Amino acid sequence: MVPTNLGYLRRNFTQHIPAVSSIHQRYFRETIVAMKQVLLLVIFVAFWEASSAVANPNTGGEENGFNPMPKTTVRVRNLLGEGLTLIIHCKSKNDDLGPHLIQPNDTYEWSFHRNFFGRTLFFCGIHWIHGSIVYDIYKTSRDFRRCSTDCYWEITNKALYGYTQVPQELDIEVPWPAPKK
Repeated sequence: MVPTNLGYLRRNFTQHIPAVSSIHQRYFRETIVAMKQVLLLVIFVAFWEASSAVANPNTGGEENGFNPMPKTTVRVRNLLGEGLTLIIHCKSKNDDLGPHLIQPNDTYEWSFHRNFFGRTLFFCGIHWIHGSIVYDIYKTSRDFRRCSTDCYWEITNKALYGYTQVPQELDIEVPWPAPKK
């Protein structure tokens, strides 16, 4: 006769199944932890490789490889006045864009991808006949929301002016430093 009592079946059936030893349980736990660590390492390395901010003005800022971050373009316009050129030399941790001469009313621009960790920084030395300044022209912590994909700057004989992307409004003014005596 086959017992139909479910409680009886549970009690008697589990007595005949060998228990998994604590050694096996520990082995399986350690294996799963190790697999998770390897997976996290692979994901970290993939994002690390994909997120370095690379800018190449000679190729229009085109990068090699995959990058999940949107491209950001920085534009700097010379509004110093007729006959007043300026020299701009911008760098990041990974890229030296070299010095560029910007003629009156011309614009210098470059594009790059922000890095995944939000630490992209481009600083520029800006020089003209009446002054020089070094300024962080793009810093993710400041510019991520104000100009996420298009950062526009104007340089006049009074100051360096930065504009938000949408709406395009003046929000940063950096006056030229006083001449040193």
